[in-house]
Amino acid sequence: MVASVHAAGDWIEQGDSFDRKFQSTEALAAYQKALAENPNDADLLRKISKQYVEMVLDAPSKKEKLRLAQLGYDTALQAKKLAPNDPQTRITVAIAAGRLAYYSEPRRRLELSSVVKSESAESVRLDPRFALGWHVLGRWNYEIANLNSVLRVVAEAVYGKLPPATNEEAIRHMAKAVELEPGNSLFHAELGRAYLAAGRKDEAKRELQKSLTLPRRSRDDAGAQDRAKQALRGL
Repeated sequence: MVASVHAAGDWIEQGDSFDRKFQSTEALAAYQKALAENPNDADLLRKISKQYVEMVLDAPSKKEKLRLAQLGYDTALQAKKLAPNDPQTRITVAIAAGRLAYYSEPRRRLELSSVVKSESAESVRLDPRFALGWHVLGRWNYEIANLNSVLRVVAEAVYGKLPPATNEEAIRHMAKAVELEPGNSLFHAELGRAYLAAGRKDEAKRELQKSLTLPRRSRDDAGAQDRAKQALRGL
């Protein structure tokens, strides 16, 4: 047993090292070897879900993106069963649901959006100082508040009535995330876009420019900074 735990720890250490270098495929392989030794480790399942979700970005086809996103979501749900009171696990479910929603048909997309809201809201209930939870909850408000007309019709069919969501509420949540974690480029970029959607251009410009001064700490930061540049060009 001692040797087994030691081996699992070595694989986790390797996986974490690959994860820090954004090498998702290698990180996934290492974590899966550790999981073989500890199949009921919620933290490992959370780490594996993260790799699947990030691998979606490099997948060559929509079919493969959907497959990886589904694996990420399914793995996150396994982690949730083992650690329902862990805010990081709950936000992992929310993020995986959001990534899967992006590649799903409209009705499924809106169904998954309700998961994003409930899981992110639960994460900040469990830990009111959890910056990522506030950010994801803000992103949910932003996405619902700015639905296009086609998705709005589908949303009303799914929800019966659209849940309340506004750009101002998105700003409130995202600003909380920035307050708690001011060095996060992604948080500033998306807060800037929310300000822009609300017509608050000076604040939008400040946040978008701030995003571009910060280092990339995750795979999603590159896309966020690209969106920030595009928004700034529009200003």
